[in-house]
Amino acid sequence: MQDNQHGLQMNEVEKFDEWVKKFFLDPETCALDHQLFSIDIYESDDEYMVEAVLENHDVKDIKVCLRDNELSIIVDDSHKPLLEKKADTIPTQRKIPFPFSICSRRITAEFSNPILVIRIHKFSPGKTADDINIE
Repeated sequence: MQDNQHGLQMNEVEKFDEWVKKFFLDPETCALDHQLFSIDIYESDDEYMVEAVLENHDVKDIKVCLRDNELSIIVDDSHKPLLEKKADTIPTQRKIPFPFSICSRRITAEFSNPILVIRIHKFSPGKTADDINIE
């Protein structure tokens, strides 16, 4: 059983490595980094990390949603006073489709202006939720 679990983890690591290469080589990813907000993806021994640079936003402007293998970062500043708003008040959204399901894992998010860090724990199960609380 231990070997099977190790094999599954290695398969996931290989999928993740291949996916990250494709994600960052995709011209659309680069365009969205410039048009909306930039995203970086990292991996440690225990977690996958998604980092977004969200300048000029408060934590109340940001929502992190999860659906099976897709993580979404939504920025909506439509509640701000007119003088603080950008000309475009349509919510901005970036979707990050992982190459495997992440919905049953422990996911945490913290915002330290202007950086949002989302941690997807590799080995810690979590409750399935559509929205992730941001600390």
